[in-house]
Amino acid sequence: MIYSVISSFKTFSQVASIIVILVGCFVLVGWVFNIAIFKSIHTSLVTMKANTAFAFLLSGVSLWMMCKQKLGHRERRIAQTCTAIVALIGLFTLTEYMFGWNLGIDQLLFKESATAVGTSHPGRMAPTTALNFLMLGSALLLLDTPHGFRATQFFAFTGGLIGLLNFVGYAYSIKALYGIASYTQMAVHTAAVFIVLSIGILFARPNRGVMAIVTSSSVGGIIARRLLPVAIGVPFVLGWLRLGGEQAGLYGTEFGVSLTVLLSIV
Repeated sequence: MIYSVISSFKTFSQVASIIVILVGCFVLVGWVFNIAIFKSIHTSLVTMKANTAFAFLLSGVSLWMMCKQKLGHRERRIAQTCTAIVALIGLFTLTEYMFGWNLGIDQLLFKESATAVGTSHPGRMAPTTALNFLMLGSALLLLDTPHGFRATQFFAFTGGLIGLLNFVGYAYSIKALYGIASYTQMAVHTAAVFIVLSIGILFARPNRGVMAIVTSSSVGGIIARRLLPVAIGVPFVLGWLRLGGEQAGLYGTEFGVSLTVLLSIV
């Protein structure tokens, strides 16, 4: 039983790595051939920057290699190099924001218009995107180090939470959740891919740390696997329905809050 659960989680991790790679490739193709739908899904939304797509591509390749049953020394070095580059991209971009620098990395791959939607510096990813790459790159680097799984799971969980926060911001049309002040905003598909990548990293080693509880054959493990998807999905849907009802004028804030609480209890 527990072996099949662990195997399923690892398979999902491989699927997640493929999704991350494909999204990174499609967005880069969008930049090469100037295909707007690949870069930003819709012209009214912020684009996924070229550096972001490149970092996703490297992250996906690294996660794919880490999912292998037997990882050779050469392959491990390639995976570690990819994740180190991802972490450095995040770190360098954060220093640009913190110190007002321009290191010349933002438009190294492709040039972007100064009038791009939701963009403070052409080609520069959002500060939250840079932070996530620093954390998730570090998470992959520490994946197989002794006792590094605790830091890996913390970074992966935090990165997924940031991605989810931004995705909820787009779903609820709350700009403050996906944009910090006047800085570049995180693209909606960037937020979605961060969620997938974070889950993929957590599932890559499902028999360690907190994930060992989720994959265990105990009653706690069984309940966690059954209730976690509901615990995450249902509040998201309820919040969206409540907000939609208020915006449509069907009821006021007090009734909306009461309804959400009642349905959450149910």
